[in-house]
Amino acid sequence: MGFFEYFSSQQTETIHAATMAVLEKTGMHFKYAPALDLFKKAGCKVDGVRVYFTKKFVEEQIKKAPSQFTLYARNPEKNVVIGGDNIAFMPCYGSPFVNCLDHGRRPGTLTDFENFAKLACAIPCFDITGGMMVEPNDIPVEIRNAERIYAAMVLSDKPFMGAGTGGPDAVQTLDMAAMLFGGRDEMARKPPFVSILTSLTPLGFDDKMCAGIMAYAAAGMPQLISSLSIAGATTPVTMEGTLVVQNAEVLAGICLAQLVREGAPVIFAGSSSATAMHYGTLSIGAPEMAVNTAATAQMGRFYNLPSRGGGALTDAKMVDSQAGFESMMSLQMACLSGINFVLHAAGILEGYMTASYEKFMIDAEMMGMCRRIKKGEEIIAEKLALDVIDQVGPGGEYLTNRHTFQYFRSELYSPLMEERRNFDAWTAKGSLSMEQQANAKYKEILKNFEPPDMDPAIRRDLDRYMQAVRSK
Repeated sequence: MGFFEYFSSQQTETIHAATMAVLEKTGMHFKYAPALDLFKKAGCKVDGVRVYFTKKFVEEQIKKAPSQFTLYARNPEKNVVIGGDNIAFMPCYGSPFVNCLDHGRRPGTLTDFENFAKLACAIPCFDITGGMMVEPNDIPVEIRNAERIYAAMVLSDKPFMGAGTGGPDAVQTLDMAAMLFGGRDEMARKPPFVSILTSLTPLGFDDKMCAGIMAYAAAGMPQLISSLSIAGATTPVTMEGTLVVQNAEVLAGICLAQLVREGAPVIFAGSSSATAMHYGTLSIGAPEMAVNTAATAQMGRFYNLPSRGGGALTDAKMVDSQAGFESMMSLQMACLSGINFVLHAAGILEGYMTASYEKFMIDAEMMGMCRRIKKGEEIIAEKLALDVIDQVGPGGEYLTNRHTFQYFRSELYSPLMEERRNFDAWTAKGSLSMEQQANAKYKEILKNFEPPDMDPAIRRDLDRYMQAVRSK
């Protein structure tokens, strides 16, 4: 399938040139002494905490990062290739609240996190699980990272997301993963997880994010170097200006990672959008979010790096029509523009603030549809089916034809729960809305969920580690 491109090749070159001008003239703040030392040793001009980058230096560092890499799951059948024409879906991330039809909106708990980990494991269209899918507010902050990583590794055999909260949590993630995946050296060879480290926009990285970038890069772990710039608030109100700031931030973070370890895998990650000017708040359901997604995919290809963007994103406060049209707009743009890594692919409500069980399921349905569209078509004789068309002829039917039985499973998308019955059949089944069907479906999956097998000795080591963490 071909990619939708928002800018011409010349416009892409212009954005790159503008980005280089910002990095060379304006520079970036790095509020972390070890990072400043690295830039000084590499020959960058450093004035206090401000670092200036030459075009030659930036382009040299970008070329060191791989254009494609693999995340290795503990079940090899679930390995995930990041880059190229591939797309990987990852669920919600960072929400302090959860929402469901039964209990409404409330603070997230560890049980909610575990539930989302189970759903992401059980639903095939999710490629990656774990990460901060919801904030477990019912346990102390000091142990939240360990509990999240433990749940992600025990309840799923897919790749997962490591801590994106700074150096110490990054080291803890590496230590825990090493127990399951054969040690640090083996993980550097076959990375099992990816993390996200985010700029302090505009034009900076704080000490926590710098420490995280450096810890993961030193270990050879993939990471999304991400910018969430807000047009009209933290960046110029124009999407072009916002893209330049986003570019500068992401490229500067990638340079840091490559100085730590040449060839460290990174993802060019943009999640910028617009300010809702009437309210002064971030809007992730705005069409400008989709514009940035398309632009991020195009700039990722320009730099020959995997890209992250999009997701089923909405400003809606409940699972309603606004949630549906905003989410599909953003998710579909990610697929059509060639984004490789879709974070927030399911469950988000209320501008990242809330993770919804019902929306998680509905978004999973949309993910399946988008993946089917992205699959494209293969123009071969068997699929053109000229012999079959001739055999059936005018006025015939294909429902009972052997060709239909041969291909329908691979050719037609099979819904997770989408309503396709006629009206009478739908009424006989209770006239359930899509939200009600989603509510029943997630409960069914959780009720029947069985954790994937894990080596008993490794599980005992992880349990002992967690017992020590919880007893502190």
